Amino acid sequence: MSDQDGLATLEQARDHGVSREAVQRRVAAKEWLRVAPRVVQDASHQLTPHALVRAAVLSLGDDAVLVGDSAAWWYGLLEQRPRRVAVAVGRTARRRARPGVDLVLRDVPARDRTRHRRLAVTTLAPTVLDAAVTLGLIEGAKLLDTALQRRKVTVEGLRAARTRRSGRPGAQLLAQLLTLAEGGAVSEAERRTHAQLRAAAIVGWVANLPVDLPGFGRAVLDVAFPELKVLVEVDGWAYHRDLKAFLRDAARQNALAAAGWIVVRTNWHEVTGTPEMFLAHLRQVLATRS
Repeated sequence: MSDQDGLATLEQARDHGVSREAVQRRVAAKEWLRVAPRVVQDASHQLTPHALVRAAVLSLGDDAVLVGDSAAWWYGLLEQRPRRVAVAVGRTARRRARPGVDLVLRDVPARDRTRHRRLAVTTLAPTVLDAAVTLGLIEGAKLLDTALQRRKVTVEGLRAARTRRSGRPGAQLLAQLLTLAEGGAVSEAERRTHAQLRAAAIVGWVANLPVDLPGFGRAVLDVAFPELKVLVEVDGWAYHRDLKAFLRDAARQNALAAAGWIVVRTNWHEVTGTPEMFLAHLRQVLATRS
């Protein structure tokens, strides 16, 4: 029990020589607590969020698999535990509903399931895709970005997993997310930045302005305010910024500073999630220059 948050199913207890009657005696003595159907916990353990999720899966039988955003949280890719626990059981399975549990009637193939921290869970690529569909475009993009940055998945692996889940909901959203992951986030972020500047009636800027920087050479500025020498640099997803790109950008930014430019950086997540913060910062910088 100690290696699974102090939990055990009645079947596991029986396999270790603890009869149903002995379980009942321990429950009556409050040595063990009933925490889910057919699941007990040693009273010396806390019923933590991880224990609650584990208990939900254990209560649904050996074929139950943690999926979606619940699985992403179990892997540590999401900070907040989802309000409801998503668990897949076979299409023909007959399971009673559990409080706080969403039963997903789906057969998870062997190649898409594994055990992580002693719990049945979908492998990383299908986990990330399923969770992204649940979370939607903005939060789903953050999840993909996190998984890619941490090298938990690759774009190629995500595309292969997407092919295996064809016919299920979310195909259009996943196609958009994978396009963004392959580099489209930069162009999409630039497009949204332009639209936000126009909507905010911020004028005096030029997109893709070429300039020659002493000691560096020709550079193309994403969004430039030439008269004020203010530049908005628009990034895509952070995982694309490898060491070579980082060093090249640092040299470029140093050359811009030496030429008197102020650089304001933004990115896809900011311009799609909290554009008001970006616009407020930009207005402040423009005001100091004007």
